[in-house]
Amino acid sequence: MTLATPLQFPIATCIEAIGYERFYPRFFKLMAQLAQVRQYMVFEFPEPPGEGQQNARCRLAHNVDNPELGLQLASLYIDGNYQHDPVLKRLAEEALQRPAHPACELLLRKNLPPVYRRRFYNVPDLGGKFAIAARDEETDRLFYINLYRASDSHFSDDEVSRLEQHSALICALLLRHFREEGQGRAVQSHLLAAGLSEREAQVCELIAAGHTAKTLARKLNIGETSAITYRKRAYQKLGVSRKSDLLALLKHTGPA
Repeated sequence: MTLATPLQFPIATCIEAIGYERFYPRFFKLMAQLAQVRQYMVFEFPEPPGEGQQNARCRLAHNVDNPELGLQLASLYIDGNYQHDPVLKRLAEEALQRPAHPACELLLRKNLPPVYRRRFYNVPDLGGKFAIAARDEETDRLFYINLYRASDSHFSDDEVSRLEQHSALICALLLRHFREEGQGRAVQSHLLAAGLSEREAQVCELIAAGHTAKTLARKLNIGETSAITYRKRAYQKLGVSRKSDLLALLKHTGPA
């Protein structure tokens, strides 16, 4: 008999929540078992940073103690300051050369340029970061994941080891969530524009994802009879009569 590892359950709950708002609280709980992270930042780049005009995008900005500050720092970073990040370009190049293996590095505050250090570390009172760069082979975009520790302590050797060991898992969960989240928003916008209620749109999203009336009822915490009723109403509004028709209707709905 194989015993469950301490991470098996939190990983499973993260996988179940991919594409939904409940993903992040579960992801943060999983990360708490790997290291004490004070701030999370994830940025998306359409091409290697530093090559021509960038269109950087923030996908996650969460400061545990000050959420508003986290958003401000993310906005400041993508407004050109990423070009001064000491490790971004190097990790990006490594990740693009070896797409199956995330590139990671521990960066300490004392090793940063003074202006950059003051702006992104002194103000939010952060001590250093564990940075991970990964290429999404499906979208061919680069994702830069930053995990920050509070200034009163540094990531321990054990924490760094665990983060390195689980860097591929961290990337896989986040990148899959970003893909599902984007697709889900596009599908929902399409369905709402067609006149469906929010609940009817949710039911159709889950049907398109492979759920039956029974499993989507459990996921939405409603009765199976109610799920069937929502499905019937949605199908009538969309002018379809079966799941295959729904899938065909949504086939060309791309990410938002």
